[in-house]
Amino acid sequence: MTYVIGIDPGPVVGFACLWVEGRTLHRAEVAQCTDYVVLRVLGGLWMPRTTILVAERFVVGPRAARSNAPQAGRAARNQLAMIARWAHERDTPYVERSAAEVKPWATDARLEVAGLLAPTKGMRHARDAARHALFAAVKDCGLPDPLSTRGGAP
Repeated sequence: MTYVIGIDPGPVVGFACLWVEGRTLHRAEVAQCTDYVVLRVLGGLWMPRTTILVAERFVVGPRAARSNAPQAGRAARNQLAMIARWAHERDTPYVERSAAEVKPWATDARLEVAGLLAPTKGMRHARDAARHALFAAVKDCGLPDPLSTRGGAP
């Protein structure tokens, strides 16, 4: 069993935790929290030996530059540094990927087929975390693409 934890950093932090065994996604848990409790949430998660943390990398670009809240970028960068340190201290694999790499693949259609769209309804940040978790589950952990025939799509 592999536990894939996706994180969308920022003032509101999204979490998506996927339980993957072989070629099957068994369960998904999602949450959102304020940035002040990120490490407490991580510390409260049961972490089996085979856990991977994946987070959305903060990229300074035109959208970030136009942000009404520059503190959002600061919060994301601080969280990513804390998460990386937390993972390193526990010898847990940690990967950061940009939204540009993940979002074109991790579409709402893919989330729907994987059973991740409904649990994240109304939780935009948890949904983005689910995109990262699903991407990592497929690309890094061997879960079949939910939209492929191997993944069960017609």
